[in-house]
Amino acid sequence: MALKRTSASQAYTDLLLAPMVVAARMPILWQEAMTLHPKDRHETRRMFSEKLAATQEGIVAAQVAFGHAMFESWTALAFGQMPKATPRHTAQAMMQASLAPAARKVKANAKRLTSA
Repeated sequence: MALKRTSASQAYTDLLLAPMVVAARMPILWQEAMTLHPKDRHETRRMFSEKLAATQEGIVAAQVAFGHAMFESWTALAFGQMPKATPRHTAQAMMQASLAPAARKVKANAKRLTSA
């Protein structure tokens, strides 16, 4: 199981945009906090729904990465070979898969909030 180091490092780099996204969102959230109607809080709803969706997608991606590693190990053992997926590689693949959705959302939010 080979890890894509370039995409992992890019995901970690994209996650470093999170403080900028928080700083760009604060005035918007402050303005929404002053409104009387909850229906006028679009950014707040968008923020929570994006976080929930990215979390769910990350959990599923980590489970798929774990299942893939286990399937590779079982098939290797069934054919009398040594499994290629070590616990370290499996953990790295799971971590990379679980962080990728959040990194994509942070990068998209940084682009959206700073260009406006």
